[in-house]
Amino acid sequence: DFITPENVVEMLDQNFSYVIDTIDSVRPKAALLAYCRRYAIPVITVGGAGGQIDPTRIAVLDLAKTVQDPLAASVRERLRRDFGVVKNSKGKLRIDCVSSSEPLMYPQIEGNLSRSGCTTEGSKRMDCASGFGAVTMVTATFGFIAVAHALKKMIAKATASQVLDNRPLSKP
Repeated sequence: DFITPENVVEMLDQNFSYVIDTIDSVRPKAALLAYCRRYAIPVITVGGAGGQIDPTRIAVLDLAKTVQDPLAASVRERLRRDFGVVKNSKGKLRIDCVSSSEPLMYPQIEGNLSRSGCTTEGSKRMDCASGFGAVTMVTATFGFIAVAHALKKMIAKATASQVLDNRPLSKP
């Protein structure tokens, strides 16, 4: 089953340790992130990988701080408009996001690629149907980084809980 804005409550009412969001559609992605943020469910989202080829430019940052990521920008807009999610005083949304700082590569009429924008006729969407997709080395790296981040956060939380549970009693 796919998450939709209509079923997000049902799908996420499972006591998850961590949610890794890889949704490519803005509406369900924003609904999932808003729900996780509202109910303090740990979440990391993955931005768009279309038009990028350099996996060394990928990092985890706050969703508000992403650049070169049309998907993340659309999600930020939807979060603000539909769910009232706004930046805090530090300019953060408090939603971790895997994103790339690499400028996008656009298809050109001649079949070349350019970083200056799309000049092809027809669709300018970043999808495989219009010839502008993503490469496995980038999408896989996005996924690996998201999983590693979630594991580190869960380990840190478990370690902190263990330290608190095992701390020696203070002397009277």
